Amino acid sequence: MRITPYYEQKGIKNPYYVLSPTVVNGAISALKKQGDEYKNVKATDILFRNVEPNQLNGSIIYKATSASGKVFQITDKQKKDLPFGVATTAQKIHVQSHYGMSSRKNATASSNVNEFLSVYFLIQPPMEPNQLIDYVSQQKGNTGVVKGEGTPVSFSQLADLLEEDETPERDINIGLNNAKAIQGDIKGRSIKTVYWVPKNKPRNVNPTNPSDTVIEFDDGFLQGYSNKIASGTDKTPKFNTNVNAYYKEMGDFNQLMNVQKLINDAFFEAKETVKGKNAKEALDFYYENEFDNEAYTETGSQKTFGELSEFFRLDGLSFNQQDFYYPFRNKFIRKFADYLKDPTNMVYFLRTLYKLTYGDPTQSFTPCPYKLLIGTPMGASQLKNVSSDEALKELLFNDDPKRITNIKDTYNGVTQSWEMKFDFLNGKPKSVTLPITARTRFGGLQGKAFFLSSSGVKISK
Repeated sequence: MRITPYYEQKGIKNPYYVLSPTVVNGAISALKKQGDEYKNVKATDILFRNVEPNQLNGSIIYKATSASGKVFQITDKQKKDLPFGVATTAQKIHVQSHYGMSSRKNATASSNVNEFLSVYFLIQPPMEPNQLIDYVSQQKGNTGVVKGEGTPVSFSQLADLLEEDETPERDINIGLNNAKAIQGDIKGRSIKTVYWVPKNKPRNVNPTNPSDTVIEFDDGFLQGYSNKIASGTDKTPKFNTNVNAYYKEMGDFNQLMNVQKLINDAFFEAKETVKGKNAKEALDFYYENEFDNEAYTETGSQKTFGELSEFFRLDGLSFNQQDFYYPFRNKFIRKFADYLKDPTNMVYFLRTLYKLTYGDPTQSFTPCPYKLLIGTPMGASQLKNVSSDEALKELLFNDDPKRITNIKDTYNGVTQSWEMKFDFLNGKPKSVTLPITARTRFGGLQGKAFFLSSSGVKISK
């Protein structure tokens, strides 16, 4: 969860947070010592607004730990400041949710549950959702599934995953159907170890291998499965990364600088369209004094961009949407799409995708072919062998710009997603479609850090 004085959800500013009972009780006890007017204060009488440390109106009367760095202004229910504050860490044990908005559980919990159960049910009895939830809560010890580094996953950890999941019943059913599909795929081969690999891969498997689970058979062979909740066909390979990190991957400094310039130019052009007096003055000052030093990372500009949004609000404008961020993003996409129309630039982009998908071909890794596992809560899960698609590998590993022709884009100038389309000469021309999305992940407060993602490259047969 992002804790910031500038937090917005769907355009609504909301810097108020729900703190843990321990913190609230500590604040109440401290408040009662501040004078008779606070002697009868209750937890339901106060709110907590995140502020920058130098913006606190009053003094800190309670610290959750000695290392607490997040500061909250105590207010009454009418959001009038009391002359006191508290300090906490950013951990969930201290800050539980955004006040007054629907709580959001672990964003990856749904995927974690169906991935894990895909192999859990290979070695444990199949169970219906309610039965499994009750069963897991009563068990001690380990599940029999291990993580890539060899660490066993306990029943307690599985119980936590299920508790964090907003749709556990659905995801348990998906995991059960996935396990049935895998059982049909392995055809009774003897299993030595089942791995759940949300981070590290086992036995020197390429860290970019997209497998979410891996089965090791008694003969030492490894088989991976990449989970996807969807219907229809998959389009691989995929990517999901910061644009700056993406262009650093292959180490071409000129490519990196070129893309950074696209971002900078888009920012300048968007800045020039701003009409509000306060907003324009703040942007001009930022651009002239700080912009060149801002990092192209997700956290590099968060505080600064949050402060800029306040000046837009003074003018009745929305910094995070149509009055700045959307034009900034759209101008970058337009420039980036045009940049990729140069075959040399497209080759670099695709070779980076090769490395992210299949790894550096000069390095030696333990073979682990993977299959796509498309799960559904109702009906049978589908399996598709994707790691052996040599046509895709040929496209991505190609280093000859002359083999890429007729590059076009479908960008409409207003959305965050578009497609690059081109022909690839491989015997006869093959039509290629590359969908791309460029966005920030936290409501336009990520400065110069655009996040690139794709549902996957599709090449005609």
